Amino acid sequence: MTFNIKRMISIFLVSFLVASLLSGCYKDENLRKDTSVNPENVVDSGEVSKKPVMEKIRVWSDNAHEKDLRLQQIERFNSTTGKQLGIEIEYTVYGSHYQEAIKAALLSGTAPELFRPTSALLKHFVDSGYMVPINELPGGDELITEYEESLVNNQHVFDGKVYTLPYNLTTYKLIINDDLFQKSGITEAPTTWKEVRDVAQRITEAGEGKAFGWILGLQSDWMISTYLIRPNGTNVGHAGFNFNTMSFDFTSFAPVIEAVQGMIEDGSVFPGYEGLDADAVRAQFAEGRIGMIPGASFDISVYNDQFPASCNWSVVPVPAFTGDGSSYKEFADATSLLGVGIAAKEKAAKTLEVLKFFYSDENAAQMYENSLYIPFRQEAIDLAEKAPEQKGFAAFANIPDKVLMRPSPENSVTVEGDEYRKTIANYFAGLYDGQEVIKVLEDLDLRYNVALEKLTPEVLKEYVQTEEVLNSYKK
Repeated sequence: MTFNIKRMISIFLVSFLVASLLSGCYKDENLRKDTSVNPENVVDSGEVSKKPVMEKIRVWSDNAHEKDLRLQQIERFNSTTGKQLGIEIEYTVYGSHYQEAIKAALLSGTAPELFRPTSALLKHFVDSGYMVPINELPGGDELITEYEESLVNNQHVFDGKVYTLPYNLTTYKLIINDDLFQKSGITEAPTTWKEVRDVAQRITEAGEGKAFGWILGLQSDWMISTYLIRPNGTNVGHAGFNFNTMSFDFTSFAPVIEAVQGMIEDGSVFPGYEGLDADAVRAQFAEGRIGMIPGASFDISVYNDQFPASCNWSVVPVPAFTGDGSSYKEFADATSLLGVGIAAKEKAAKTLEVLKFFYSDENAAQMYENSLYIPFRQEAIDLAEKAPEQKGFAAFANIPDKVLMRPSPENSVTVEGDEYRKTIANYFAGLYDGQEVIKVLEDLDLRYNVALEKLTPEVLKEYVQTEEVLNSYKK
């Protein structure tokens, strides 16, 4: 009897030990199979947390035209990949005062991890240490390799480090209100800037105080460069800096500045333009009160979605300076989408994942399908499942004879007095006491070229272009 009891106890103990060992092996095997488990997620209680720590990556932009689709893409990311990686994208879109907002945020140390670096401010942000090279993000070099053949010094690369990447092509045209043209008895779009002035006067006269031929928005001085200087590169061969002479040359733009000033003197410009910003200007055109307005490819969505136009409108080429037409190819700008702020240093790996998401060919293809961007990468266009159908897109995307603008030293020089956008805006505002356009522009050139002489030969050498590039500008 005693023997049987001892035997039973022994069997029980052995069974218990075997069960314990099997249980331990089962747990160990589960841990090995669960590849999402990280030792850092194992807490003291022995429990395993599979959820990564969620962190917010802030992204700022002023690309209002693509806001709706971008938010849809972000929502999908946040609910899928973002959850897996512990990332929540917080996307903020600013209006006409974006440049002021991002400058203030950078100065106060409240800027986001990613933001759109405008071409006018990019070099300043880099020089001031407000931005982090993409190379310094873990895995950043791998992303850069997809673009390395297209990166341009002083546009994407500064001091050998890459700060931003090309995303889309921005093209430039003239947008006309077909209804006001018809009402004014005008059957053809103007092909020269002299004709623009004449047409503006006819539209204004027929408008009887309710419609005007032209409009300006001097509260957004970026409109001077985006809507007047860059588009007319096709007439001048540069966008303010002449690479052939390695000097600033705003005087060459006198014909277009004179035409706009002439429209002001004729009373053909929508009144109150001194106090209007870009959004107010485009809203007036959308309401059918303006006969003509310069446009960039991002305006397609503005007049289709942001400020849906109540008038019939069409897109025509940038007018020439003479009846012989322009001498140079159409200018296109390889526009960057995002740069990395210093706040990203604390979340470097996750910031890179968000940057890759924004630059992905899949997302760019959707933007193309919806007529929001002309992607820089052909790979994105090839992924598109349908052709863009939005009104005006085909005309802006039709740039078979184009040249990509090169960065100039305009953001490397420290100019005495107002920079060129402000100078031209002030001229339109009547702050030069009736001086001739040519005198104002000659003084502008002088001030810029004096500042240019202060650059070191090493810095200036970065902007020298090859003969091949220079010849590519000509038709």
